[in-house]
Amino acid sequence: MATLSHDMIIEILGCLSVKDLLRFKCVSKLWCSWIEDPYFINLHLSYSLKTNTNHSLILRHRKFQFLSVNYDSPKTTRRLEQPFGEQKKPIQILGSCNGLLAVEYDYNRIFLWNLSTRKYQVLPSTKIDFSSPSSTYSGFGYDPVSDDYKLVLIVQLLGTYEEYLHSEAK
Repeated sequence: MATLSHDMIIEILGCLSVKDLLRFKCVSKLWCSWIEDPYFINLHLSYSLKTNTNHSLILRHRKFQFLSVNYDSPKTTRRLEQPFGEQKKPIQILGSCNGLLAVEYDYNRIFLWNLSTRKYQVLPSTKIDFSSPSSTYSGFGYDPVSDDYKLVLIVQLLGTYEEYLHSEAK
């Protein structure tokens, strides 16, 4: 009986859906370590981007819930379970990139949420306070130079006649 090489197994695993990969982590400790390896995660993401697979549209459903709609099969819709608390507080999507959502929960707590793995990470406080009316803008993306994700928050203090008097970014 022929055995597959490590490289061939990684190549095959790289073509699978995230849902399947999460199940295959239970095959063995070795497979789990392969699937959680940053090299493999980048390989899987680049394959997904090249082949335009694993694309979803996130929709707000009611005030506190979100739905994920698969591009390849629009009739396949699933409700996203929030991993960070009761679903009684508003959630605002600040941006998305490569399957990660930057969300603001409870008006001042910001999380990076991986929809596929259902894991999240709380970001350090980025609160910018102004006592007067202000407008808030955000952007979220990937920086290939630093190989990291970036979240930018900009608050502009509104003056009279809607002229901007002061801006602050974090």
